[in-house]
Amino acid sequence: MLVLQVTLTFAQVPSKEVNWPVFMAKQNLKWDNIATDYYSGIILGNGLLGTNIYKENDSLIRFDIGRSDVVDHREKLMPDAGKLYTQGRLPIGYFTLKTSGKITGAKMELDIYNAEARGTITTTLGTITFKAYVAANQNVISISLNAAQQEKVSAWGWNPGKSISPRYLQSYPTDKPANYPENPQVKITSENGYTICNQPLLNKGGYTTAYKITGNATSGKLLVSVGYDAYNTLDEISEALNNLKNFKDNTESIAAHRNWWHHYYQQSFVALPDKRMENFYWIQLYKLASVTRADKPIADLMGPWTTATPWPAIWWNLNAQLTYSPIFTANHLELGESLFKSLNDNKQNLINNVPAPWRNDAAAIGRSSSYNLISQITEAEINKGTFEPANLTWMLYYYYQYYAYSKDAQTLKTKIYPLLKRSANFLIHQLKQDEKGIYHFPLSYSPEYKSAEDANYTLSSLSWALQTLIKVNQEQKLNDSDAEQWENILKNLVPFPAGDTGFLIGKDVPLNSSHRHYSHLLMIYPYSIINWEQPENRAIISLSLDNWLSRKSALAGFSFSGAASIYAGTGNGDMAYQWLNELFDRFVQPNTLYRESGPVIETPLAAATSIQEMLIQSWGDKIRIFPAVPSGWKEVSFKQLRAEGAFLVSADMQNGQTKNIKINSLKGGALTLVSNMDKFSIHSNKRNKIDYQVQKEGEKIKIEIKKVIIGEVISLVSTSFEDKTTSGLPYSLYPNWFWGLNNK
Repeated sequence: MLVLQVTLTFAQVPSKEVNWPVFMAKQNLKWDNIATDYYSGIILGNGLLGTNIYKENDSLIRFDIGRSDVVDHREKLMPDAGKLYTQGRLPIGYFTLKTSGKITGAKMELDIYNAEARGTITTTLGTITFKAYVAANQNVISISLNAAQQEKVSAWGWNPGKSISPRYLQSYPTDKPANYPENPQVKITSENGYTICNQPLLNKGGYTTAYKITGNATSGKLLVSVGYDAYNTLDEISEALNNLKNFKDNTESIAAHRNWWHHYYQQSFVALPDKRMENFYWIQLYKLASVTRADKPIADLMGPWTTATPWPAIWWNLNAQLTYSPIFTANHLELGESLFKSLNDNKQNLINNVPAPWRNDAAAIGRSSSYNLISQITEAEINKGTFEPANLTWMLYYYYQYYAYSKDAQTLKTKIYPLLKRSANFLIHQLKQDEKGIYHFPLSYSPEYKSAEDANYTLSSLSWALQTLIKVNQEQKLNDSDAEQWENILKNLVPFPAGDTGFLIGKDVPLNSSHRHYSHLLMIYPYSIINWEQPENRAIISLSLDNWLSRKSALAGFSFSGAASIYAGTGNGDMAYQWLNELFDRFVQPNTLYRESGPVIETPLAAATSIQEMLIQSWGDKIRIFPAVPSGWKEVSFKQLRAEGAFLVSADMQNGQTKNIKINSLKGGALTLVSNMDKFSIHSNKRNKIDYQVQKEGEKIKIEIKKVIIGEVISLVSTSFEDKTTSGLPYSLYPNWFWGLNNK
């Protein structure tokens, strides 16, 4: 962890290149009235603890309280009930502040650079000004208020959440257990000015919300913390109280909180001519660090903001993958630690998820799980073909991305490679050879559609896993005894089933109705096994994309981000931009959250990845600069976006032409750039002369440097380049936009 922190400090974009306070002030969310629900509220979080601020009615301001790792644990008490009921996320509760007058308006702001909410709420009797933040380095929520005229800020109410899985309270699930008792009654006590709300669990664990209210009717403060004991091994009351007692809400602690966030943002920089999209991108970075951190739990579908939902868990057939997808290019590998640590700490559970005969060399995960990653795939499901075989393999694509972007060979060899090999073995165990020696996969489920033999979801994931295992074995000289088997399977694996409309779901199963998931297209994205740089595959990519997107009725938010990413992979920035704009117009909520019956956090985060892929792509040993910029974007700039090979890349487009590229090599190695630069000079901070080759590649050029030195910074600069991005770019699109509830 220390090495990672040193790398990040070294990587920080200096303030002389970006006027951070001025630029980041443009990214704030603004409210012209107080929000009315979860999806328009002001969200604050520190990776574990969070609050969402909106109004319950015209005289009640509401502050939801959430802690993302608080789940039920009644699996041993109710072994026949589903995990969404026995290990579901639990609501903490919420505070209300009753106003003396009727709320008539507000001017509020979420300052994402400082991770603080502030504003003034107007009532018929006066005003209430407030400031709120969740401390970056301490698990405490601080809310300060001041009242003017005849208003008051002393009428606080605490409302504990109903301590059962929120899925049980939904009307439509058919999997509800017949007997589902509530957890024991909440216990509320006080101690030295602190109120303690302890919620026991049926397994003798529990969670506690402790809070302290100070001040008077005109000026007050609420401090809140939440402690958690999952298995009756900790003291949740002491945890919450100690958090509050050790918290100093003073100038020094606020500065530490702000400095954490400033350092976080300054690892990379993106400036766009479209203010709506630029704001959106930076808000997603804010949300990522609000829902997870290196030392915090893996991100689920809600993060630290709880509400009614049928999805109180982690989903492994798309959601977790998309949630973590932006961290690599954004130069925030540290955020992946929550995921990677979970995979490693729960490795034995991943092994136990497969049938017993395969546990000596295989691992997998089913559709959803709690934080322990227990989600078994039974022999009965396998025999019926109702299971999703490739969920773990797809998730490990993103773990492998950590290596690709960091070149951390030790983690690759000791953690990523062994787990990837196990996930591939789970699929290999089920392969069947026909009379011609071709390997087929038996009936399995393609997520969100139906079952098929030779499902492309599974074949794509197996193909990528085998190619990656073979590559790692060769590059790292591991001499794996299974390498020959992998090469044989890959050589004789059945081709991806396809037809007149492109790729099928699987053998004899066409896509002939609307399908929101692109599970049958993973060979195109994200694996890039089939890609636009293979001229022979362009027709089938186009056919597949057209057929999928022409059936619109079931398309959901992540369909639009997926479409944008695939179009970006074809170099079609205008279509990528069109699909992202439609996502914004139709699905993204005022605070940029997203919902499908309940909150599902991954879709806006996946859209941030799509934006990155318009600016830079680095698969297949090439770094593509501005590969899919919309034709209407003439001025674009980014700094220190991370690329495969552990390169930090900066680039500027001016008047539609790339004028500046800077590559900072953290680990050395070969470097291949693809760009539309025409005339440039090339310089290094380590040597006087650079040997490089330039070739035409379509309408672009390919620049190859066979060996780059560790720590070398290579600059390609046009004679007409002028750095103008210190405070951002002039906005030609949506110039007056702010997310939040306002007049835009």
